[in-house]
Amino acid sequence: MQMNDVLDRCDIEYIVNRFYDVMLKDPIVGFIFTDIVQIDLEHHLPIIVDFWADSLFNENTYQGNPLSKHAEVHTKIPLRAGHFTRWLFLFSQTIDKHYEGTNANLMKHKAEQVAKSISASITAQKRSDMNLVLKGESS
Repeated sequence: MQMNDVLDRCDIEYIVNRFYDVMLKDPIVGFIFTDIVQIDLEHHLPIIVDFWADSLFNENTYQGNPLSKHAEVHTKIPLRAGHFTRWLFLFSQTIDKHYEGTNANLMKHKAEQVAKSISASITAQKRSDMNLVLKGESS
């Protein structure tokens, strides 16, 4: 079965919603969002969609700062490279399950860049030394 590429904001909304459905139940990272941050999805999801719409389609709608938000979370619970690895795995898996193509691959690549940058900043590791892909994972 051939899948479509990520073509517009509706596709991004679909990915983000499916991702959070899975991620919030995940035993490795879900509790960070549900118990520590106590995320308000109604508020958070449109912001995340704006982030990805800007990243892929230059919509110029995102107004946040991902690094400062994650640094704030890091003060509540020490975030480790493994948390970002798991986030990236679940995000990439969600995209791969529903989409394929240039934009889908670009979205996964940008997700890896974001995960590495934030993880490196928080954990004081060199971004170039980081490998956030688990063996056996598809990217």
